[in-house]
Amino acid sequence: MGTGNVLLHAIAEKENMWVEGHSTLRHLVQLMYKNGQGVVVVLKQNRPVGILTERDVVNLLYTRVDLSEECERFARKPLVMARGKRTIGYAMSLMVENNVRRLLVVDQSDNFLGVVTQQELLNYLEEDFYRSSLKVKHVFDQLKDLVSVAREDAIREVLKKMVDHNISAIPILGNKVAVGIITEKDVLRLAKDNVSLKEPVGKYMSSPVTLVNLETTLIDVVKTMNMKNIRRVVVEDGDGLAVGIMTNRDLVRNFEGDYNEFLERKLRYTKEVLNLLPEMLFEVIDTGEDQLVVWANEKVLSRFGKEIIDKPVTQLVPSQRWHDICRTLIEQNKIEDIRFKKDKCIYEFSGFYLPVDRATEKGRMQLFLRDITQEVTLATTDPLTSIYNRRYMNEFLAKEAERSRRTNRGFAVSITDVDDFKKINDTYGHLSGDIVLKEIVRGMISGTREYDTLGRYGGEEFLIILPEVDKHTAVLVCNRLRRDIEEHEIEVAEGEKIRVTVSFGVSNFQEDGVLPDDLLVKADERLYKAKREGKNRVVFE
Repeated sequence: MGTGNVLLHAIAEKENMWVEGHSTLRHLVQLMYKNGQGVVVVLKQNRPVGILTERDVVNLLYTRVDLSEECERFARKPLVMARGKRTIGYAMSLMVENNVRRLLVVDQSDNFLGVVTQQELLNYLEEDFYRSSLKVKHVFDQLKDLVSVAREDAIREVLKKMVDHNISAIPILGNKVAVGIITEKDVLRLAKDNVSLKEPVGKYMSSPVTLVNLETTLIDVVKTMNMKNIRRVVVEDGDGLAVGIMTNRDLVRNFEGDYNEFLERKLRYTKEVLNLLPEMLFEVIDTGEDQLVVWANEKVLSRFGKEIIDKPVTQLVPSQRWHDICRTLIEQNKIEDIRFKKDKCIYEFSGFYLPVDRATEKGRMQLFLRDITQEVTLATTDPLTSIYNRRYMNEFLAKEAERSRRTNRGFAVSITDVDDFKKINDTYGHLSGDIVLKEIVRGMISGTREYDTLGRYGGEEFLIILPEVDKHTAVLVCNRLRRDIEEHEIEVAEGEKIRVTVSFGVSNFQEDGVLPDDLLVKADERLYKAKREGKNRVVFE
């Protein structure tokens, strides 16, 4: 199926895009700011009954409507809807004909599926949409007259001009040069933060401004908007003076040609462009039985080798992980920010699924892959010992508890503390104390399984999570670790060796609780019991 036949339900955004009619305007504004799409749909029994946009919020703020009011009575704008099985080309025509920037996508029973915006559709545009010589100056006469304000003007004056002129953004000028801009999205932020409308606009404007000139080609305007994820640019003359604003709506009005024919050709050009991008991208065919890699950009090929082409995607993604991901892709037509581990690297990828009605092909998957090993390591790893930090261990423990509740399988938790660690620091210095901690970690790693999880929980305190292990087995493991550490000599300075001991407190899922906090509290209580009873021991009850 060509890109021109991509169905709207495959690209419609639903998350954070809707509220129930009884929700407050304040909640709606917060949600609109969160989704970043400038729109929220009001639903009743999963069917759209209204819509509010950034421009509506500007009007509400200007007329001083109380944001604690229910949103349904203000969402009276006519709805422009399309069935989820309509194509992108059809959606473009519908938006132009109805002069709207957002399209509501519904199923055959008018149940809400999501929203498609002009910005999303503009992501599909390439040079073929435009005459090669078409520039900003060729459509400049169609743009609205420039409306501007100065830095010292109050925010209320900005809102008044937006309302009076029915515009979505106003540049802030200094000596006729654009020094900032206020958009409807900025107004959302001000409303969310309860900023006084008497404040000067210069204090809250977005800066610097994205500029184009009269000689800029329309395709370059499209690329700039897509790259910066914005919906308008300021037009300047040859001397740098602001003369107008161009929005994505202006661009959509001016594209020409056979959209479906263009979109059918788009894949030929797109793959050349994708080879230039820093992200790893690959395309997968779903045959119904297998998912095979049919194309990958240079970044993927250099990382995994050319032999991955025409091979199952499980050569890239671990098999069990892929089955879960694939099911979600097929059911929801997209995935976002899914993580998996391969070898020693951690990857994150997003993508979408395009259904295909062919005997040999059920669908296409286009996936964006990113190596996040370094950023995950920085966020989740203790810099001294190179094991997980407290934040990660808490998140992992919560997931392990949830998994065990679901599968009815147990696991054990141990909190471990180095005995008399302060004396080591006081006697030999903190650098020697760091050496001791690193040596203890090495011992615990070598004494646990690959799928056990070890993290530094405090200064000299460690947390061990042992999946699918009962308390008896956990005690045996901890005692073995305790003995190995006790018997190991650690060189804390040249020619200076010492031995240290550790104490353990152990708890077990279900027997000691099913909530992470319950397990931690029990393990901590038993650790301190071990300290009171003489240290260098494992306490489990």
